[in-house]
Amino acid sequence: MLIRSLGFAIAALSVASSSFAQSLTLPPETTHLTPIKGQVTAVQPVRFPLGPATTGVETRVTLKFTLQGCLDSLMPLITHSETQGEQATIYVTALNAHSQASKVANCRAMPQKTAQVKVPGVFQRNQLRVVFLGQPPQQP
Repeated sequence: MLIRSLGFAIAALSVASSSFAQSLTLPPETTHLTPIKGQVTAVQPVRFPLGPATTGVETRVTLKFTLQGCLDSLMPLITHSETQGEQATIYVTALNAHSQASKVANCRAMPQKTAQVKVPGVFQRNQLRVVFLGQPPQQP
């Protein structure tokens, strides 16, 4: 199951738009990638200008990830959101890029990274469901 999920993530990376795919490179000395789960730390509706007299609204969701090694990196997230009525589901592919140097490095605590994802519309925390690659879906 995990291999299939990782294959999905790599396939998603390879079929990304060419301009995005060109800018998505592995950190130096990356040995392998592993899907990781994050935690929702903040949910914030934000208005943004669409034109001189119009605005749009989106909900920004801040996610916190604990990396799996002291010198590992968080790859850029790949997300897809679906809204149905007053509920939204955000599918997140988050990958930990393992570093060869992390195998011998010692740290007091594993590093944490944050990232932000967006979903169109206004949603409260209890109206959002975040599904991470390789993890079972959780209800709000």
